[in-house]
Amino acid sequence: MQRYIRVFAIAVLFGLLTASTRADQIDFKAGVGVLHPSSLRPANSRDKLATDAVVTYHYGATLTCSQCHVMHASQQHPNEGQSAGDPFGPFPQSFTPNTSLLKAADPVALCLTCHDNVTGIPDVVNEDANGLAERSAGHFGSPGVNNPKGHKLDYGLKTDDWELCMRCHFGGTFTTASVTCIDCHNPHGNGRPRNLQWASYPGGEPQFGLLQNPGATGMAKYERANVGYGTDNTENLREVTNMCIDCHHVFTGQSYNDPNNDGIHSLHPSYDSERGDPNNIAQGVAKGSVDVPHWEDGTGAGFVFTPRLRFVNDGATDFVSSHVVDASANGVLCLSCHKAHGGDNAFGLLWNPQTGINGEGCEQCHNRSAQ
Repeated sequence: MQRYIRVFAIAVLFGLLTASTRADQIDFKAGVGVLHPSSLRPANSRDKLATDAVVTYHYGATLTCSQCHVMHASQQHPNEGQSAGDPFGPFPQSFTPNTSLLKAADPVALCLTCHDNVTGIPDVVNEDANGLAERSAGHFGSPGVNNPKGHKLDYGLKTDDWELCMRCHFGGTFTTASVTCIDCHNPHGNGRPRNLQWASYPGGEPQFGLLQNPGATGMAKYERANVGYGTDNTENLREVTNMCIDCHHVFTGQSYNDPNNDGIHSLHPSYDSERGDPNNIAQGVAKGSVDVPHWEDGTGAGFVFTPRLRFVNDGATDFVSSHVVDASANGVLCLSCHKAHGGDNAFGLLWNPQTGINGEGCEQCHNRSAQ
């Protein structure tokens, strides 16, 4: 409750400074925009539905304290059984004493010691040291540099409720807003796919429907082709982009997508089961905005330069069912068009908006070039 008292105070202040904000659009989980009632329950009440993706590192038996922390700012020799080579260099090692006994001055710098340009470990910055065909989350640009192709990864960020909101509000902007690894990933693990978490309420997040191919091993687990998305539309298994609402809270939900309730979207719908606004591609038939046979066939306009865009399957709780192509169950979610970290294209898009058909990805559902 203390968290909600703090965030409520922030929301009230924000409301006073932005009087034009609609009252029904205040989201207390994000600190600025519908109360998430499920977040008032303890995290362990959300583990009812195990998914085939909850196999993570830095969790349980693979949570090794000495990989990130050092007791006395030095280490004279490797641990017993430790393989030759260490991301922090040869032994003996000396460190500058840091907050929380970290081996680096900043969590991002610590994470990138292993997660940038090291083979056998997910590489999240620029080129991939592992040579994957396509990383499911894409990649960041160089840390500390504004990134028009995705999220800007940066050092020195604070993560409490107020500071999180300040990155965009009260002087901050989306253009310059930065993220840190531990906004979205729990460094000590939490039993969620990829250790994903709510940035505003770590430990309160539901289970996420990021569903991994059970046959994938090693780095192949991070290939786009080996990841699917599902949800049962309850706190037992939310669509994975439920976590995006924390910051991008004005992009989903009926009150934002169709504010005057006339049935005509003002913002492109994005799956949001928590705020009662799921969607599927077939819903556009009545408005003449989508071509269902074209989407399900998967060839022609939109598919020439770009593989089938990702979708969340309503009711899918395993990898196989998450890949069933059915317009009546396939929903558009944030990851349909964008990569979570970023990528090679502007805005982290899965297609290049400057080459081929500008709306290449759009054509997969809408097929306007055929009209």
